[in-house]
Amino acid sequence: MTTTIANPNQRFETSANRVVGAGIVLAICIFLLVFVVNTAMVQEMLGYTRQITARVPTFFIRMALLLTAVAAGLFMITGHSYYKRNKLAVTPWLFLAVGLAFFMVYVIVPIFQSISYSFTKWNGLYDINGVWTGKWVGLHNYRILLDDPNFWTSLKNNLIWLVLYMLAVPIGLFIALFLNQTVTGIRIYKSLFFFPFVISQVVVGLIFAWAYNPEFGLLSEVWGWFFCEMRENIVGNLTRVCSVDPPSILGDSKKATYGIIAAGLWPQIAYCMILYLTGLNNVSADQIEAGRLDGAKGWKLLWHVVLPQLKPATFIAIVVTVIGALRSFDMIATMTQGGPFGSTNVLAFYMYEQAVGEGVGRYGYGSAIATVLFLIMLVYISYFLWRMYQDEKEGN
Repeated sequence: MTTTIANPNQRFETSANRVVGAGIVLAICIFLLVFVVNTAMVQEMLGYTRQITARVPTFFIRMALLLTAVAAGLFMITGHSYYKRNKLAVTPWLFLAVGLAFFMVYVIVPIFQSISYSFTKWNGLYDINGVWTGKWVGLHNYRILLDDPNFWTSLKNNLIWLVLYMLAVPIGLFIALFLNQTVTGIRIYKSLFFFPFVISQVVVGLIFAWAYNPEFGLLSEVWGWFFCEMRENIVGNLTRVCSVDPPSILGDSKKATYGIIAAGLWPQIAYCMILYLTGLNNVSADQIEAGRLDGAKGWKLLWHVVLPQLKPATFIAIVVTVIGALRSFDMIATMTQGGPFGSTNVLAFYMYEQAVGEGVGRYGYGSAIATVLFLIMLVYISYFLWRMYQDEKEGN
């Protein structure tokens, strides 16, 4: 009687039929996506009279082909011997692959598309046959930017946002230090300070727009306690008479930007506070005790012992605050729509206003503004990443 001993390496061999079959399906799907399936083909196949009618069916057909291609790619990879031998190393990347693919399609590719559109003159429309109607103009949009006073106003406002928004970081830190205590009712205080973070930016903008209203807002009511009184008019009705009229913050071109920034700081401080509260939970109690034994207390203890351990939280807080300041849009759209007279415009809102605002449709010019904003953000984020890398290298 003979016993057959199975080859232990057989389970790591490539499944040839599976890999070849999946590869063929993948190649067919890619070929159809790139060279075959388009609105003209779907229009002819389904008998539509206009190409624009065929766009929705074309989208669903392409999505079905894309999902089939992803499934075929996974089958092909999991059938290969390399995957079978390195499952633990490769599997996490397979889970990340779909997310990375969508990130490429919806973030990275649009960035480069926007940069390419910035060299064109385009109204954002296609003709009746779905053909792009723009034309190449080179650096013309950027030359217009240099002579556009609204662009320079928007850029200046972005810098003001950036400088004043950074107040959220130290204020959030000190609120977190205050809340990082074990006293009765501290959870209620934490909830109250956390509350602004969970509110929509649009709602925050509406709340502050109401509060700033010089006729019936909260500011007007507080102002009346000091400068106004109720008097009887000639017909016997009580009216409010003020020695000094309440300020119209959103109606004043010199004050409106600062009023919007104050509204934006409210939820941003709450976000920084949450980051620091999380970081304070990881602060080493032994180091604090050692610092106290060495005589450090108060500001010295905070500066030399606590803050060095909060570097990761500080880095994230600064980066998120910088990005929030540069891409500020919701508050301006809700509270002033860029007014009065364009004085509160920032690059993000001015880009929107030029590209898809009512009666404008200057996609090329809007893309040029978006490219400038992207480059500014890229400089800041690259600097912070470089600093983090240097700190990590020095720590090692």
